[in-house]
Amino acid sequence: ATLAPLTRAVFVPPSDAIGIVKLGPNDPVHIAYMLVTAGADGTLGIDSRRGIEIAIDDKGGKLLDRTIKLDGQDSGCGAEGGQAAAAKLASDATILSVVGSSCSSEIRAGGPALSKAGFTVVSPSNTAPDLTDPAKRFAGYFRTAHNDTIQGAVAAEFVLTQLKLKKAATIHDGSPYAQGLATVFTDNFKKGGGEITNQEAIGPDDKDFKPVLTKI
Repeated sequence: ATLAPLTRAVFVPPSDAIGIVKLGPNDPVHIAYMLVTAGADGTLGIDSRRGIEIAIDDKGGKLLDRTIKLDGQDSGCGAEGGQAAAAKLASDATILSVVGSSCSSEIRAGGPALSKAGFTVVSPSNTAPDLTDPAKRFAGYFRTAHNDTIQGAVAAEFVLTQLKLKKAATIHDGSPYAQGLATVFTDNFKKGGGEITNQEAIGPDDKDFKPVLTKI
């Protein structure tokens, strides 16, 4: 009998929209965060950052026999802060993945830069529906938080079936999160037979709500 000649396996890198991760023999697993860690919304991002630190500690500070390195940027829970934080992270080619953002407005503004840089991005708290819409989602983006299409529908169902109310008004602060949630609530409330009497908006820095409240 004759043996078939041995053939050498050829490694073909997988095709991926955000590219292939390459590490040197002594390179750490560099994870960065893009979270709001200061100001009025700081507790949201600080909780997430502590969760990352606990996860790293649970792994003994290592992944795949490599040291895990963690740093990040305060993204301020706004479009401007998100864009600035994403630009800084995107300039660091050693980063493999980003945990963030805290707020939907941050990632909507800064997400494309992170995707272009080849980062996998996982948010612990983004809920705006469009962020995971297949037609709008940027490559490499994921989230562990719920989607407002669910949250808004549940809120509408609760008002209709538990509170037994057939009329409602909505107010949002212009942020992607609040505006998206109000829209989903409105759509589902109407589908359930309810009536939206008014839809108003305030500015994120407004302190006098009387002009809006008197319209409802």
